[in-house]
Amino acid sequence: MTGQRRRGPRGDVSAERIVTAAERVLDRGGLTALTLRRIAAEADVTPNAIYTYVPDMEALRNRIGDRFLGTIDLAPLRDAPDAASLERFLRGVLERFRAAPARVEILASQRVVGPHSLALNEALLGFFDDAGLSEERGWSATAFLTEWVHGAAILSASETPTPRFRAELEATDLTAYPRTAAMLGESPAADALNLVVHALLGRDQ
Repeated sequence: MTGQRRRGPRGDVSAERIVTAAERVLDRGGLTALTLRRIAAEADVTPNAIYTYVPDMEALRNRIGDRFLGTIDLAPLRDAPDAASLERFLRGVLERFRAAPARVEILASQRVVGPHSLALNEALLGFFDDAGLSEERGWSATAFLTEWVHGAAILSASETPTPRFRAELEATDLTAYPRTAAMLGESPAADALNLVVHALLGRDQ
């Protein structure tokens, strides 16, 4: 009796097709929707067939995350190594992240490595090197910015006060918290990025 032959890859299916299908599922339903069955249905393949093109779900998420990082404009980091260039770069990154919250979920769920994430890291290190920071301070600045941008993007959904937030705030006596009351009446978020940029580009003590 001859055993059943294992089917090879379909000619009309590729890793690119699987990743693109997974991205569509992710963008529609977020990270919790990114299941093997939903990706398979979107790509029109059997669930087990996905592993013909990617090793596992972690690897698939890694590819999605790295591909997303490849959409970030690195051009400002190749301009003059000053605060204006870094601020322009970061504003672009935050705008890109806030427009794709489901992709940011990937970046928050696991470390991502690939040609695009490595190119981004290298560009930041090069920028800080050109700005005159020591090697170790450049490493710290790059790591800090990576975490800060992710955090800012993840928390951006809570920046706009909800009706419940406004109701709770109005019902609270803020006389004991005068500085907080003044802060809540303004919009300090716009200055936060500027503060981060100038703090990072301060020279070594």
